[in-house]
Amino acid sequence: MVKQVVFPEFLGESEIAVVIIIPSLKEDMGDLYERFHSGEEIDYWFSWDLVVTNTAEYLVVLEIDWDRGEGLIVAFTPEMWEFINLIAQKQNLVILGDWGALEEGASLAFEEEGEYRPYALLIRDVHTGLEKLYDHVKELVSVNREVEELAKLQLILEGTGSQSTTYH
Repeated sequence: MVKQVVFPEFLGESEIAVVIIIPSLKEDMGDLYERFHSGEEIDYWFSWDLVVTNTAEYLVVLEIDWDRGEGLIVAFTPEMWEFINLIAQKQNLVILGDWGALEEGASLAFEEEGEYRPYALLIRDVHTGLEKLYDHVKELVSVNREVEELAKLQLILEGTGSQSTTYH
């Protein structure tokens, strides 16, 4: 099974989530959206990893899988890594497959019957697994000290683990 690798065209934040836009998903994942829109509950799972491209560029990837689907790999370039801290803070990620939902608001997502049908995936607890990614990067930095990208990523990931919660 070959998974589609996609790069966000936009990264931003809302009150409760980091929002990324990947317009190709509207068509590429039409079957999945139809399942969501019909009210079907779809189990999904995900993992974080670090990959090296054939051009020696490091990418942080979020691999997402679900039942009866091909899955998806969202790749974050080094320029996008600063958002990893924000992802850890918000703990939720919304992947939009349509610029219209962001540019013109939810009103355009309503169909003629007045039903809201966004082309969006909500990944809850998306910060889960960042500790494992941090451990992997830390190990790589210890043997590749000259690679600045890895050192930068280690510092970013160290910030994701420092989020403490105080209950009153």
